[in-house]
Amino acid sequence: MVQRGYHRPRPPSPHAIKLNLILIFAFFFLVFIFYTRQWHLLDDQRKQQPFSDEHSQTDRMPDAELWDAPPSYGLRSCVKPTSRYKAATGWDHYMTVRSNGGLNQMRTGIADMVAVARIMNATLVIPQLDKRSFWHDSSTFSDIFDELHFIETLQEDVKIVKELPQELANVPRARKHFTSWASTSYYEDMTQLWKEYQVIHVAKSDSRLANNDLPLDIQRLRCRALYHALRFSPPIESFGKVLSMHDADTAEAGGAA
Repeated sequence: MVQRGYHRPRPPSPHAIKLNLILIFAFFFLVFIFYTRQWHLLDDQRKQQPFSDEHSQTDRMPDAELWDAPPSYGLRSCVKPTSRYKAATGWDHYMTVRSNGGLNQMRTGIADMVAVARIMNATLVIPQLDKRSFWHDSSTFSDIFDELHFIETLQEDVKIVKELPQELANVPRARKHFTSWASTSYYEDMTQLWKEYQVIHVAKSDSRLANNDLPLDIQRLRCRALYHALRFSPPIESFGKVLSMHDADTAEAGGAA
């Protein structure tokens, strides 16, 4: 009986190992090239598809729906006064204001000063716009905003005049830098100034009333002033409409091409 001997398997030669590594590398390289090419094709399709989809959807969408206001997501307008709110009466105390900052800061500051004039029972003189610190522009209030609309929109809230009465032009004035972030009670205390002065000049309008737990009607007054009363002047409104029409025509021409 012949006993079979045990043979240990021969290890692969260096040449075989090298060949296997080359084949594995070649396989992964081909896979990489294939998926890279597919990715570029998909990317080109994505760049073209939204454009065509957008135009096809726009063509099918009614104009009323296209230009309708965006959804409110449950948010409601907060500008109407409550039933407890009383209309403004004639006040013989006057407040002049020099607005400061850029245009948006001045708008917010003017809305604050409308609320302050209401709290202090003052007649508000149309504010002067900043011409030195940031604005660097010679424009007046009526150049930027619709002055008559501003006065008429707020006539039930605050009495507003274009300028001081002639007899008060040279009377002594209390000049104030109101404390920023002050509460309603602070401005109620400031009414003590009316005992000595008929005119208060506010050197800066950035009193920042928004986060000071204001009464609901005062907060709503700020909103009315900022979003309803401070409308741009007719020349600016007209120019804005021309620009928007031009942009719409340009977009339509681009879509047709």
